[in-house]
Amino acid sequence: MLRWLQIGILLPLFSLGRGNFSSGSFNLTLYRQMPPLHQLDDYDLCLDRPSGSYCLAYVEILPNASSTLWHLIHEVSQDSKHRFRHDRVFRGVCLEGCKKRLIDLSESREHEEGTFLDQELIAYYAKVHRRASDADERLLYEELVNSCLNLKFGEEFSLQTRSLIEYCDTADDHLEHDGLDLIFYALLICILLLTLCSSIYDFRLSQINPQQTENFYRKAPSSRRQQLLTSFSMVRNFYRLIEPPVTDLSRDVSFFDGFRVIGVFVVILGHTLMVFMTIPIQNPEFYEQFLFRFETSVFQNGSLVIQVFFVMSGFLLYVNFTERQLVNPKTGNIDCITVYFRVFFYRYFRLLPSLGALILFNGTLLVRLQNGPFWRHLTEAERVFCRSNWWKNVFFVTNHMLEDSCSHQTWYLGADMQLFELFLIVIVISKKHPNLTRPLYITLSILALAVPAILTYVLELDAVYHLRPETYRYLYFRHSDTFYQMYPPFYTNLGGYLLGFLCGHLYLKKRPQGLVFRGNLKFELAMWLLVLATLGLLFSGYIFIRQDFAKPSLWLALYAGVHKNLWLLICAGFVFLMCCKVGGMAYDFCTLPLFRPLARISFQSFLWHVVILRIVAGCFRQPVYVSSFYLMCNVLSVFIITQVVAAFVAIVLELPLGEVLRCLMKPETGREEPNPVIQTSRAQSAV
Repeated sequence: MLRWLQIGILLPLFSLGRGNFSSGSFNLTLYRQMPPLHQLDDYDLCLDRPSGSYCLAYVEILPNASSTLWHLIHEVSQDSKHRFRHDRVFRGVCLEGCKKRLIDLSESREHEEGTFLDQELIAYYAKVHRRASDADERLLYEELVNSCLNLKFGEEFSLQTRSLIEYCDTADDHLEHDGLDLIFYALLICILLLTLCSSIYDFRLSQINPQQTENFYRKAPSSRRQQLLTSFSMVRNFYRLIEPPVTDLSRDVSFFDGFRVIGVFVVILGHTLMVFMTIPIQNPEFYEQFLFRFETSVFQNGSLVIQVFFVMSGFLLYVNFTERQLVNPKTGNIDCITVYFRVFFYRYFRLLPSLGALILFNGTLLVRLQNGPFWRHLTEAERVFCRSNWWKNVFFVTNHMLEDSCSHQTWYLGADMQLFELFLIVIVISKKHPNLTRPLYITLSILALAVPAILTYVLELDAVYHLRPETYRYLYFRHSDTFYQMYPPFYTNLGGYLLGFLCGHLYLKKRPQGLVFRGNLKFELAMWLLVLATLGLLFSGYIFIRQDFAKPSLWLALYAGVHKNLWLLICAGFVFLMCCKVGGMAYDFCTLPLFRPLARISFQSFLWHVVILRIVAGCFRQPVYVSSFYLMCNVLSVFIITQVVAAFVAIVLELPLGEVLRCLMKPETGREEPNPVIQTSRAQSAV
């Protein structure tokens, strides 16, 4: 009776607190009464003993209707838009200490047996943590860990739990090398030896004519044989990296360099927030309260920034294809098909080696770089899925098969490759049959608007995709139908390439008349209007992030169809106006020479930044206190480290193999001057 009286008195207080929770301001004292999301025993001290074993456990707090604290946990967890599930926690358990606590316990405590509530997550962990020792360790230690955690939760919170061991580390833990590991090491050694030999050979060539040493590495070798033998030269590839624009097109679109670097920085910023939601943190309320704020809509809608890359890709594909006149009305059908496959395979084989290197690294070396209580939690899925599902990445279908895939950021490469294939067909047909151009563009415009709207209505999706605390907490996208259906598929991103095509057509049409409108009041005003439209569009999603609406909804569907395409129209406007040198300080900033080498390594930066993020996040031994300043420091450090890694990979792998491919596919005498714009980002159009 006394217990129920206590509940009756305290529950209204918790309800008041819950009301504050749902409004975004809350009672921190009540909040801190809930069990922390992460609690880790000392990892290094535990494994310092020869027989030490350390286990990471996923823990579900079981419902208890008679507990006021459980009611608080349950009510807070119900707000999935802004809150973590506080009834799902992680615990790092040192087995020696656990055994000691149970031995010292004077009375035995029973814990409830049964199935886990979150079967999807349990099945996922079973697929990820499947080393030979994992199943044995679960069988040996699961009851021990469950008893220990129930004891602790019972003493501290009067609650019961059910736990699953993800994995255990031991003092003598050692992952054996297999054939794939040896292949990676062999390829790495071969590339380094090729780089050394090619650099020495290039140096010896430079000594033949000492008068030309200063510009020797900037000029193409005279023969195709020398081009191949010097393709891995580090000095020559360094000069390729810093080479200034040499064509009219590359000078006109030099602002693309700034776009790419800023775009990569924003991507790293967004992914840092995502990954740092998965690590052990002391103050999860930082993220939760942040999601209530109005300015959050800028960051949440910031996922749209990736769309500018589709616009640039479409622009470059159209302009390069048109300028080279690869197809005209007199071109035969067989020649059109030949052009299509030559262009497609050239781009495919430019992207594939870098992507393959990332998959091999994640599947072999990544998990061996360090250790820690959360290290395997952060990296084991990459090791497993890069080994078993590598074909999703190699065939560029990750965007449609993200489940159980590795390197999730490569969904963009899949979507971009599929859009490239589609719009390559469009431009071949339109150049072969000019009278079909208008019907093709009208059809694509209708699809670009209709497909997102129809999918949103039929599948009852949110109007805009926005990140929730639980979306990526377990290192894969959960309960996020809007993301899977609207974000990665190529058919929801048709507008980017289409507007890039239209922008490229307008650029080529106006270029003979001169494209310098800097200082022209009309064009400068248009630029400022685009800036205001950008802010308005980013903030417009706030109501959909903050509130839930009944679905299906015609209004939500209309907003979804218009929202992304308006953003793409704004991006296309920026591209065309900057082609006209409009933008003042913004244009000057985007064309800074500093951005040229950084833009040329932007593809490698995009590929490798998540690896760097995992390594940085895996360093933590204990939950960390997160703040805005702390996150920004991590964003900057990850960005800088990523640039260093990207530059190294570009110099020893991407640029050399790109030169080899160019020599093999264009064997005519002399070396055709590469288009610097195409070289800057392998994720862009590579015609």
